[in-house]
Amino acid sequence: MFHLLQQVERPMGIMTVRELNANVSQAIARVEKGETLDISKHGKIVAEMRPKRPVRDAAWHDRYDRMLALMEKGADLGGGPLTMEDRYGDARL
Repeated sequence: MFHLLQQVERPMGIMTVRELNANVSQAIARVEKGETLDISKHGKIVAEMRPKRPVRDAAWHDRYDRMLALMEKGADLGGGPLTMEDRYGDARL
């Protein structure tokens, strides 16, 4: 019966822990191509292996650089320079 279970076709995107251990390179190659793999153990999905999404793209970097430039320039809030009381929280509100 064990041999019958091994030959059963599994839906694409699912690997058992045993298959993953025996074919790590193949699994990584599939994920590199964009596929998401569910990893199962004793018939239960226990993990997911998927491509890493880029966290910061070019648009993100552009917005970040603009934000830094604005922070360095400062914003005129019309309040004038800070006093020692302003800095240390002793100012009356």
